[in-house]
Amino acid sequence: MIIASEWIFPVTSPPLRRHAIVIENGQIREIRPAIASDPFIANSCILPGLINTHTHLAYTSMRNLFDDQPFFSWIRKLTETKYQKMKDEDFAKSTVQGIEENLRAGITTVADLSDSESSLKALSQSPLRAIFYWEVFGVEKEQADKTWKTLPEIFQWLQQYQNDRLKIGISPHACYTVRSELYSNIANWAVEKNIPVSFHIAESREEERFIKSRLGLIAEFLKVRAADWEITEPSSIQHVAKTGIFRTKPIVAHAVQASAEDLRILAESDVAVSHCPKSNAKFGHGIAPLSAMIDRGIRVGIGTDSAASNNRFDLFEEARFGLLLQRTAGNMTISEQKMLELMTIDGARALNMHDSVGSIEPGKLADLTVVEVPNIYQHSQHVLHHLIHNSTATDVLETVVDGKRAFSRSPI
Repeated sequence: MIIASEWIFPVTSPPLRRHAIVIENGQIREIRPAIASDPFIANSCILPGLINTHTHLAYTSMRNLFDDQPFFSWIRKLTETKYQKMKDEDFAKSTVQGIEENLRAGITTVADLSDSESSLKALSQSPLRAIFYWEVFGVEKEQADKTWKTLPEIFQWLQQYQNDRLKIGISPHACYTVRSELYSNIANWAVEKNIPVSFHIAESREEERFIKSRLGLIAEFLKVRAADWEITEPSSIQHVAKTGIFRTKPIVAHAVQASAEDLRILAESDVAVSHCPKSNAKFGHGIAPLSAMIDRGIRVGIGTDSAASNNRFDLFEEARFGLLLQRTAGNMTISEQKMLELMTIDGARALNMHDSVGSIEPGKLADLTVVEVPNIYQHSQHVLHHLIHNSTATDVLETVVDGKRAFSRSPI
């Protein structure tokens, strides 16, 4: 397979004009100047496949259901719908819809969190490259003990869905839904077995209030269910750090409320962060300290979160919104180039997949995104700014995974 276009942005090296990518056995063999016989996609730019570092594909069908709800009310309604109204086939259909939307948006790799086996099965049969993190919960001591007792067997059962494009990890959901001892057990097990870990942290002010003072909506909700919890730490990040879970070098989602001390802990522990600016804004959680994370050397990627909380799988829109939010907060140091990196190679680094995806280089897997770009631009900087400030998921012409077209609306 050969694919050529007006522009190629390898991301880890300078942009190229009128070049072609030669693909062999699912890998990039060569990048060379285009010749007349190459299949050329006019008015386009080829990017590495986009990396969505945090989502919940199983929730796609719950889009727009609870948009007017504050976060804690939203999460309770979502949970009630999930466990009381949705069946296995609903989760499967919802996941398939999410998969299709990600592929149409040029996303080739996802970090997906769910506790639905039917969702995992649907993902395993898709073209997407993925890490699927099996979500676990444990509020009451009895529930936490049961979760831990059954987890290794369940995890072993889930391995049947693993393949060349799909790896399975574990997600202890959040510090207010998982007890400290369950975090510790998972930490020891995941380190021993080299299991990828992801979870939510420092997402909301309510979460921080609960950890600091046992007050607020979460504390009230858990008053009976977790009456024996003894949690008083300066922050949720400092709380879970004591459980040892950061030894797994996880990717955590949000970190909106992270303090300077929290970021120091994340950096020293080599914890990656999935930055989800639209989801954060929708619930009024605030603006994450993205620049401080980057300055600390923390591995950061961009995530859409679920369609129930975002409501779109559009990393172009996510990057644009994230950049403008940082500028609204007075931070003018993050560039358009950095946002493109967060969508691609930085996301791959956050998921420890940068050796195989995230940039266009010989030897890497042929995961590519072809984006429509007007032919009026003569300089790569103008194309870059168009990608960040103008492009949307609807501008994606082709999505290629392992050298095979997983989505196409181009003429060839």
